[in-house]
Amino acid sequence: MLKNIQILGIQQKLSPQLIQAQLLLAVPTLALEQEIKLQLESNPLLEELTENDQEETEEKEVKETETETTAEETPEADDTLPKGDEETYDLDEWYDYSDNQIDGYKSPEQYEKQSQTDYDNKTDYLINKSNRLKETPLDQLHRSGLEEKYILIGEEIIGSLDDDGYLRDSIDDIISDIVKQYNFEVTHEDVEKVIKIIHRFDPIGLGSRNLQECLSVQIEELNIDNETKELCLKLVNECFNEFKSKHYEKLSKQLKIPLEKVNELFNIIHKLNPIPGNIDGAPEREYIYPDFIVTKVGDELVVELTDEYIPSIKISRRYVKMLKSKGTPRQTKEFLKNKLDAAKWFMNSIVSRRETMMKVMKAIVERQRKFFLTNGENLKPIYEKDIASDINMDISTVSRTVRNKYVQTDFGTYELKYFFSNPIQMDSGEDVSSKIVKEKIRDFIEKEDKSKPLSDDKLTLLMNEIGYPIARRTVAKYREAMKIPKATLRRKIVL
Repeated sequence: MLKNIQILGIQQKLSPQLIQAQLLLAVPTLALEQEIKLQLESNPLLEELTENDQEETEEKEVKETETETTAEETPEADDTLPKGDEETYDLDEWYDYSDNQIDGYKSPEQYEKQSQTDYDNKTDYLINKSNRLKETPLDQLHRSGLEEKYILIGEEIIGSLDDDGYLRDSIDDIISDIVKQYNFEVTHEDVEKVIKIIHRFDPIGLGSRNLQECLSVQIEELNIDNETKELCLKLVNECFNEFKSKHYEKLSKQLKIPLEKVNELFNIIHKLNPIPGNIDGAPEREYIYPDFIVTKVGDELVVELTDEYIPSIKISRRYVKMLKSKGTPRQTKEFLKNKLDAAKWFMNSIVSRRETMMKVMKAIVERQRKFFLTNGENLKPIYEKDIASDINMDISTVSRTVRNKYVQTDFGTYELKYFFSNPIQMDSGEDVSSKIVKEKIRDFIEKEDKSKPLSDDKLTLLMNEIGYPIARRTVAKYREAMKIPKATLRRKIVL
């Protein structure tokens, strides 16, 4: 088995700006709000844009419009500062640009165009969601202070967790997926290091490969005496079969402890959480914040980012003046220059994130136009590579954009990954999404006679009759994917 996988051929090192842009691209809207606040706390060159700042910007723009005689080109968001002596930097130009163009995450004109009735109450966007896994761990990952390389590895691991919070993919698979997206070397040790860190996230045990590892991680975190902790670990790792079978006497002999102590160990372990993906052991109401809103205006579809609560940021004029001042010590200037570069990269990344997200969402809407115009019907089978081709971007960029993102419509809220599925060809020759096929199967089951539930064979026959030529194994596969039990287990006695 390979212990180290790396890209062959020409190695292209990712720039810090590109890595930061990619990291922000995968972050949902609410997590971005927290990330901006963290940047504001850690970088003195960044300041939050206040209402007074916005008013001053608007007044400045009005004056510039009145006195404008020739059109001037706006500098691009990724322009770099001029090289040379630090005191000769045209920092005012960048400062003015950051005030007028970036404005944190929106321009004042965008605020005016938004309907106040739609945005007055933030809770209007809070959507009930039973599965809350994958956002909270991502938030903890981005707050962990890890190097960017390990952040990228952690994102891949968290994105691979199943609904129970377990990591079922092999380390080789994870490395392979990372190598496909980023041009840097990843070792087994790198992945194991991040897995162990994620184990300590809330909930404890997240990312375990099996139940024994999950319980062991939690035992190690218990506030109990070392002797009892060692016995619990031995019970789980060395005597697991006897533990599952509750062979108290056998365990007493193997561990050389009295039955009372065995019972104590059982009581401790039974209080642990075997399903870290479900903190309370039961479904819980969870509210998510959609990243997009798609509204139908006549025959047109309008796409908006729900970013009105994202803090607007700007470059600190006070520290820019300090950087330009001849009296500022060189060491201080170097510190401020580094922070200015970091602030610029961060603001560029925000702009890039917004542009990419809008491009991807608009491409999805265009591909799924009938779906949005018919209130959720006519979902077409599309792939991430289709969207990547439409907007001339890499598939990995599209994949990161749609990860853990949601869109709110007039007829429901959908995860962006919902719009991507494998096609199935009907008798008519038309390709339909596998999600449509699943919905048809579910519809038949919901309407069945509960005393004589439909077998997979019968469901296959019914699906074929309405034009879906699928095999029995496909019906069984889709039924299991929807967590619907087989016919014998669905049968109810009708009195």
